[in-house]
Amino acid sequence: MEEHTEQVKCEESDKNLPAESEATELGARDTQVFRFIHEQGYLVFNQVRRAFWQDCSEIAGACYHRMEKLRNAGYLAKERAYRKKCWIYLLTEKGYAELVRLGLTSGVPLFKMNGQYQINMDHDLKVTDLRIFFRQHGLDGWTSERVLKDRDFKSRTPDGVLNVYGDKVAIEFENSTKGRKRYKEIFDGYRQSKEYRRVFMIVDEEIKDWALNLDYDTSQIWFVNFKDLFRKKHEAVFENKAASFVFARIL
Repeated sequence: MEEHTEQVKCEESDKNLPAESEATELGARDTQVFRFIHEQGYLVFNQVRRAFWQDCSEIAGACYHRMEKLRNAGYLAKERAYRKKCWIYLLTEKGYAELVRLGLTSGVPLFKMNGQYQINMDHDLKVTDLRIFFRQHGLDGWTSERVLKDRDFKSRTPDGVLNVYGDKVAIEFENSTKGRKRYKEIFDGYRQSKEYRRVFMIVDEEIKDWALNLDYDTSQIWFVNFKDLFRKKHEAVFENKAASFVFARIL
């Protein structure tokens, strides 16, 4: 997996980019990019390229030039995230208006960056990496945490919800240990709600080794190592204290 902090393309020269006065005709992919950014809040360049220009040559710079054209046309904004030392793309009022026109706002208002999002940026960018990973493997039915909170008004939300052939799978990404009491609250909440067929706990290896033996519903809760998921892909192992399966089994 590419590091999302390495924003080489974001630092490229703006030469050969269209002038702001030139009209920009929007295509289907542009709308998809707008909606993806809108639902997640923000994306870094490499995430956009992996999600929407994966089959295009990086050297040719098609993704970078298109994103900069959309920025120059006023549909996107690019801001420096100093905490992560990277550039992020956000949707503007003009881009949001295009989603409104097409009925594609997902029921949430335009995202506004603030200090709290800066603090959680590392976690949030990795959750977006997960959405892109599942999308690349044919699982494109994703509801973001932002949509769950702002549209569905859920007080307790996972980091995302993945639709796997009609089953709702809660995605919980953990990059820091919460403690035994907090994990008990999470597992008990899922056991009582029955809203989600499965819960994928995507964690660092040291968290997985510790949390695997806690008390939870083994028919519902499954753990996988975050790095293994990107490294092993189809062969990544989801497990709990009673059983295991490889990712390819649900594709």
